[in-house]
Amino acid sequence: MASLIEKGHPAASQPCATDEVVSPPGSKRPLLLLVDGHSLAFRSFYAFAKGGDGGLATKAGVPTSVTYGFLKALLDNARGLSPQGVVIAFDTAGPTFRHEADEAYKAHRDEAPEHFFEDLANLQDILAGPLDLPICMAPGFEADDVLGTLANRGADAGWRVRILSGDRDLFQLVDDQRDIAVLYMGGGPYVKNSGPVEIRREGVIAKLGVPPEEVVDLKALTGDSSDNIPGVKGVGPKTAITLLRENGDLDGVYAALEALEGAKASKGAIKGALKGKLSADKENAYRSRMLAEILVDIPLPREPRLRLGQVNGEALAGALEELELFSLMRQAPSFSLVFSADAPNPASVAVEATAATTASGAMAAVAAVTPAAEVSSSPAATTGAGVTSGAGEETSAPPALKPELIHSNEQLERLIVRLMAATDSSAPIALDTETTSLNPFQAELVGIGFCWGNGLEDVAYIPIGHEPPDPAALQEASPLPMTQLPLDQVLRALAPWLASAQHPKTLQNAKYDRLVLLRHGLPLAGVVMDTLLADYLRDANAKHGLEALAQRNFGFNPIGFSALVPKGATFAAVPIEAAASYCGMDVHLTWRLTGLLKQQLSELGEALPTLLEQVELPLEPVLALMEATGIRIDSTYLSSLSQELADALASLEQRAKQAAGVEFNLASPKQLGELLFDTLGLDRKKSRRTKTGWSTDAAVLEKLEDAHPVVPLVLEHRTLSKLKSTYVDALPALVEPETGRVHTDFNQAVTATGRLSSSNPNLQNIPIRTEFSRRIRKAFLPQEGWQLISADYSQIELRILTHLSGEEVLLQAYRSGDDVHALTARLLLEKEEVTPEERRLGKTINFGVIYGMGAQRFARETGVSQAVAKEFLSKYKQRYPKVFAFLELQERLALSRGYVETILGRRRPFAFDPHGLGRLLGKDPLSIDLAVAHRGGLEAQQLRAAANAPIQGSSADIIKLAMIQLQRELQSRSLAARLLLQVHDELVLESAPEAVEEVLALTRRTMEGAVRLSVPLRVETGVGPNWMEAK
Repeated sequence: MASLIEKGHPAASQPCATDEVVSPPGSKRPLLLLVDGHSLAFRSFYAFAKGGDGGLATKAGVPTSVTYGFLKALLDNARGLSPQGVVIAFDTAGPTFRHEADEAYKAHRDEAPEHFFEDLANLQDILAGPLDLPICMAPGFEADDVLGTLANRGADAGWRVRILSGDRDLFQLVDDQRDIAVLYMGGGPYVKNSGPVEIRREGVIAKLGVPPEEVVDLKALTGDSSDNIPGVKGVGPKTAITLLRENGDLDGVYAALEALEGAKASKGAIKGALKGKLSADKENAYRSRMLAEILVDIPLPREPRLRLGQVNGEALAGALEELELFSLMRQAPSFSLVFSADAPNPASVAVEATAATTASGAMAAVAAVTPAAEVSSSPAATTGAGVTSGAGEETSAPPALKPELIHSNEQLERLIVRLMAATDSSAPIALDTETTSLNPFQAELVGIGFCWGNGLEDVAYIPIGHEPPDPAALQEASPLPMTQLPLDQVLRALAPWLASAQHPKTLQNAKYDRLVLLRHGLPLAGVVMDTLLADYLRDANAKHGLEALAQRNFGFNPIGFSALVPKGATFAAVPIEAAASYCGMDVHLTWRLTGLLKQQLSELGEALPTLLEQVELPLEPVLALMEATGIRIDSTYLSSLSQELADALASLEQRAKQAAGVEFNLASPKQLGELLFDTLGLDRKKSRRTKTGWSTDAAVLEKLEDAHPVVPLVLEHRTLSKLKSTYVDALPALVEPETGRVHTDFNQAVTATGRLSSSNPNLQNIPIRTEFSRRIRKAFLPQEGWQLISADYSQIELRILTHLSGEEVLLQAYRSGDDVHALTARLLLEKEEVTPEERRLGKTINFGVIYGMGAQRFARETGVSQAVAKEFLSKYKQRYPKVFAFLELQERLALSRGYVETILGRRRPFAFDPHGLGRLLGKDPLSIDLAVAHRGGLEAQQLRAAANAPIQGSSADIIKLAMIQLQRELQSRSLAARLLLQVHDELVLESAPEAVEEVLALTRRTMEGAVRLSVPLRVETGVGPNWMEAK
C-alpha cells in the first residue's frame, strides 16, 4: 500500500470535498475513475526528481516533478477512458489503525524529502482548485481504504469503477461481477511509456497466482517486506499459492494444519517442516492478514462528489504557467475537455484536435515525452543540486569512498597501529562487521570495516570469509582474486583493541556486532556511541536504520543490502571490492553521524545525552549478555502440554457448536461473523464490515461477550489456540542447536515508550490470566542443578503515578505500607472494611485509570452496570483530583509541544493530524480545552497514550537502571548467577543453589534502590525449579 506522511496543504483542510455520493443519471453505466494519489505522486517523483538531471524545477528552484508527472499521467489516462466521475485519494498525516496495531508496520520507510511535499502541495492545490477534482482522505486510515470504500459504494450506486495505481495490493478489490478493475501502472517509475494495464480477475491470477479474494491470504502467508508485514517465516509465494489452492483461504490452511498425519492423514494435511513454520507463525499470519486487508466500508469525514465538476481553464493555465510547466499549460483546453461535466466526449473531438495541431502543439508533444524541457536551466534542474539536510550538509549522491583493502600482514599491522593510537573519546573509531546471517548465533564473519575520519580514504575493510569467485565467470583479463588473511590471525591482532575500554568505538546497532564478536571469542569494550540508540532517543517514532539516517541527515540513499546480495545467497558471495564499498559506507556514515547525533541530542536539552550515556549505552552489553546466555526449555513437557491444549480446544469447539446450534468453523472469521450477525442477529453496530464479511476481532467479541453463550467460548478458544501455536508448539523449534537454549531478541529501539520488547519468541505477550498460560512458564528452566529467581516490581506504575501527581492520599498510603487497592475500594464504597471482591474493584480502577479506561470497559471487566461504573469513575476523580490533573496536563503538553517526558527526561513524541488536533501545537497548554480536544478514534487513542507515556516510560527507565546496576554487582562479586529475561516489570535470573540467598537479597535491594521516588519501590521475589514455580 502506498503510504506517506502528507504535509499541510489547503486541499487537506477538507478531507473529502463537497457533496454526497450520487448515482449517475442515464441508462448506460458511466465510468468512475479512482486515483491512488500517493502511488502516482511517488511514481512521478522518482521518475523525474531522482533522475540524473536533479528533477524538474522552476528558475526559482520550486520543484515541479510531482505536479508535472501526475497531471500528465492523469490526462493521458483519462483521455482514453472518458470518465464521468473522478476522485483522488491521498493518505493523511497521522498514523493509521494499522500503525497502532503493529508498531513495525512500515516502520522502515523513510520520509520523503521536503521538496516532495512542497511539490505535492502545489499539485493538490491545482487538483482541488482549477481542476475541481475531489480529494478524499480519512484520518486513521490509508488511501487504499478510501479507494476500497469508494469503489464499493460507487459500484453499489451503479458506476463502472477503474482504479489507477501502481500498487498490487489493490488487486484484492478487483470484482468482475461488479465491474471493478485496476488500471495497473506496472514497470516501475523509470520505464518510459509503460501505460496502465487493465487488471481483471484473470489478470490477478496471472500476476499473483491467486484470485482477488485470496490476495489478502497470500500476503498473510508470504508477508510484504515493503510494508514490514511479516507473514510466515520461510513460506514463499509458490508454497503459499499451493496452500491456498488446496485449502481455499488462510482459515482453511490452519484447519488443515490440525488434520491428522500418518496413515490416517486427511487429504490436504500439512506435514513436516512446513507445519512447524505455520504453527510457529500463526499469530504473524493472522496479524499480517489484518494489516494487508483493504477496508471497504470506512467512515469518510465527508462523502466526496463522484461526478465531474467544472474546470476553470484560465486559472489552470495561470497556475501551470507560474510553475513554468508550459507544455501542460498549452494543454489546458484538453484538461477542460476531459474533466468538465458539460464538455463533449473527448473521443468525439479527437480527430478535430489532432488536425488543429500547430507547430507549438508539436513542440508541446515533444516536451510531453521530454520532461527536462519543462524547466529553464535553473541550478536545481540542470546540475543535480543536492538536498540540504538538517545538519546543513549538501550532497546529491553518496561520497565516492576509497576504502583500503587489508589483505597483507603489513597492512594489518599498520591498521592496528592506527587503531591503538586512537584514544580520544570525542573521536571514536567506527566499527562494523559483515556476516553470513542476521542471527548472531549462526553468523560467520565475512569482513570487518573501520572508519576514523571524514576523508574518502579514512576507511579500511578486512575481508575474512568471502567465497572465491567462480573461475568460469572470470574473464581472461580479470585480475586474480584478492587473497584474504586467515580468520584466526585477524582476530588475534584485533583482540586487544576490541577488548580495550580505553580505545573508544562507535557502532550502529552495537548489540548485534557484540554478539557476533562474542561468538568468535572476542569481547567488545569501549563503545561510547551507538547511532541507532542515539537516534531512538532523539525521536522514538522515527526510522533508525542507516539508510533512513543517511537520507534524513545527508540527503542520499546508500546502496541497500538486497541490491548487493544475490537472492538466496549470503554476504560471503559478494565480491570483495563491492563488500568493501558497502561496509565502508556503513562505517563512514556511522562516523559522520556520531558527532551529528550528539549535537542533535544536546540541542534538545541535557536529559537525552545523559540518558544515552547512563542508561541506553550501558544497557546494551547487558542485553547482549542476556541474549547470549539464553534460557533452557523443557521440550518434553511442552509436547505433553500441547496435547492437553488440543483436547481442550476440541472440547471448546464442540461446546461452541452446541451453544450456536449450528456447525461452523471457529477459526474462520467469515463464518463466525455470519453466525453472530446474520444467524444469531447480534448487534451489528458493535462490528464493522470488511471485504470478507463482519469483523470478529477481539475488540468486537469483547463487546458481545454477554450477548450470547457462544461468544465467551470463541474467545477462550482463540486464547488457547494462540497459546498453542505461538508458544507451546513454537518454542521447541526456537531452541538453538549449538546451545540447547532459546535466545530471545531484546529490542532496545522499537517501542515509542522506551520499554524493551522481545521477539523470537515474544515473551512480553505470554498471557498470565489462564491456567494454561501460567503453565507455559513451567517449561522455562535454569541451568541443570540451579534455581530460577523471579523479581517483580509491585505496583510500579501506580507508585510512579503517585510520585508524579503528588496525590496526598496515595502518598500517605504507600509511605505507611497501606493496601492501596483496598484503600481505593474503601474510599469509593464509603466502607471501613471491604471484601476481596470489593478490593478487586479498587485494583481494576487504580490500574485502569493509568491506561485511560472508561466506564464501559470498567463495567465489562468488573461485572458492574455502566451506571455504577460511571459513578465509580466520578468518585475516583473526586477522591484523587491530583491524579487526573496530572493526566490531563500530559494530554495538554502532548498537544502544545508535541511530546511528553518521563522522570528521567525521555521523550515520547506525538504527531497529531495538522488539520485536527495538530493545530494546537505551540499553544499555551493551560489554554487548551480538553473537552473540545477529546475526540473519538485515533486522536482519542493518542491522547490516552500521552497521559500514560510518562508513567510507562518512567517504569521502563527504572528497570533498565536496575538491570545495569544488578549486572555490575553480579560481576564485581563473581556470583554464580546470570540475568536471563526481562518481561515488563519482572527480571528472571538463574543462580547456583549456594548463591541463591545472596542473589535474592542483592536483586531486591538493587531494584528497590534503582531510583529515589517520593514513595518506596517494592519488589516481590520468588525461587523455584522453573519460571512458574518461581513466581
